[in-house]
Amino acid sequence: MAVWELVAGFAVWVVAATFSGALGFGGGIIAVPFLVLINPEFVPIPMLLQGVFFTAAVMWRERRAIDIPALKWAATGSLPGIALGTITLTSVNKDALGFLIGLLLLVAISLQVTGVRVQQNRFTLTLGGTIGGFMGITAAIPLVPLALVMSHYQGPKFRSTLNGWALMMTTLSVVTLTAANEIDRSHLGVAAVLGCAATAGIFLSGPLRHVVDRRGAAQAVYAVGALGAVTLLVRSLT
Repeated sequence: MAVWELVAGFAVWVVAATFSGALGFGGGIIAVPFLVLINPEFVPIPMLLQGVFFTAAVMWRERRAIDIPALKWAATGSLPGIALGTITLTSVNKDALGFLIGLLLLVAISLQVTGVRVQQNRFTLTLGGTIGGFMGITAAIPLVPLALVMSHYQGPKFRSTLNGWALMMTTLSVVTLTAANEIDRSHLGVAAVLGCAATAGIFLSGPLRHVVDRRGAAQAVYAVGALGAVTLLVRSLT
């Protein structure tokens, strides 16, 4: 990967990680389509690798607010999603994967913008974990399904529980991809660059959490993400 691509990817993820650290999710919605446009090698493996660190940091910051029972059901659901996602990731070509990522992003953003409300129970938590596991390992955007299910939580509980699940999902995904020989040294180098960007984003997001809890900033995330997703779809089809 060229130096300018790493610099551009670093800048994109700093911005996205700042929003994600403040909102609790949305970093993938912002960053993934632009990272794929810069270089498809950013997604999904390097993003998953740095996601272990990023989600752990976001969860730990507000760990006292975690909803443990909800976390357990969502974690259980992630297992079949990760298995299906691994099969998909290892069997489709990059152009098809780019189209899939763009399509999943647009569906996810549409659900958020329309204000879909999902009742939280064991079934929806498990299903959200399954869909999130699939989206995470194929497109590095795992949080949207469970964000819909947990949308009634207050800020700290929302961020900590959602990212606690994401930590479990990304860790298990990395183990699964390692067993499938899908991770190499180049992925580790790119992930290290993204991890440095994540550190900056976590630091910058600290003061923004209170602003988000009072006013919200989700619409900006959706608008930028939709633009990137449309651009990615057009590129994948041409």
